[in-house]
Amino acid sequence: MNKTQFIRELQRELGKDVTSRQAEHALNAVLDTIAQSVRRRSLVKFRGFGTFRVKRRRARIVRHPENGGRLLVHESKTMKFHPSSLLWKE
Repeated sequence: MNKTQFIRELQRELGKDVTSRQAEHALNAVLDTIAQSVRRRSLVKFRGFGTFRVKRRRARIVRHPENGGRLLVHESKTMKFHPSSLLWKE
């Protein structure tokens, strides 16, 4: 399911009074709030759904795919989602 399909589904769940533009605005607000909260606190939990958190990747040396040389990849951060076990019980 892509974002457009999700917005249509959300619009249908919210009822006939909600336009697709309003559903898209609501979805963007939720996603932006989650992203900002993860950046500030590094952990967002929704009981029964899952946890969003920042995962730090340490610096490491990797192999260059074309010439086989060694490359240093600097430390970086990424966002991870861990689903709740309750999410799969249906």
